[in-house]
Amino acid sequence: MNLEPDLYALAKSLAKAEDCTISAAVNRLLRRSLPGGTKESSRRSPPPKRNGFVISSGRQPITADTVRQIEVEDDEE
Repeated sequence: MNLEPDLYALAKSLAKAEDCTISAAVNRLLRRSLPGGTKESSRRSPPPKRNGFVISSGRQPITADTVRQIEVEDDEE
C-alpha cells in the first residue's frame, strides 16, 4: 500500500506516540472510521507510550514542579 506523504507522516507519528508499528496505527485509524468503530474492539490495543513510558489521557501530567512539591512535603513529615 502506498500512502501520500502527509498521511504517512501522520501514521508514523501516531505509531511512535503509541509505540506500535505503522501498520498497527493505520489499522486502528481505519477501524475508528468504520461504523461502530468508536466502541472498544474485541482486541484491546496496548496502552500508548511515549519515550518508553505508558501515558494516560485525562490525567494531570507530572512535572518537575510537582516532584519538587512532593519532595518538600516528604521532608516536612
